[in-house]
Amino acid sequence: MIVFLFILLIVSVVLEGTVTALPLVLICLICMAIVMRNSFIFLSAFIAGMFLDAFALRPLGGASIFLLLSVFVLLLYQRKYEINSYPFIFISSFVGSLLFLLLFGYTSAFLLAFVSSIIAVLFFMLVRYSLQTAAQ
Repeated sequence: MIVFLFILLIVSVVLEGTVTALPLVLICLICMAIVMRNSFIFLSAFIAGMFLDAFALRPLGGASIFLLLSVFVLLLYQRKYEINSYPFIFISSFVGSLLFLLLFGYTSAFLLAFVSSIIAVLFFMLVRYSLQTAAQ
């Protein structure tokens, strides 16, 4: 399952950097952070952000810092809130996507943030279902 998530992270970096404006990398990192709850996710966020900046032709480091801070805040809240729930996924992906889109100057940020939140919940449903069937 972990290998699948890393392959999906690579695919999302390529898609977000070249084709789409949706923050797919952020969605993938949120789901990875909730599933793995490991410090290795920070290295993945840093490397994914560097490649994302390189593909999007932005100055290097901006996306990496944002992704690192997002994962850090998400893991910081795991003690206060139940982060393994659909409402938390929806809200955290909406807020994170909205901040990402506004910070990097995308147009129609609210619509894109809402669409990315729906994609995040659907992706998390898929990951959760896959983990449940793998455990059985």
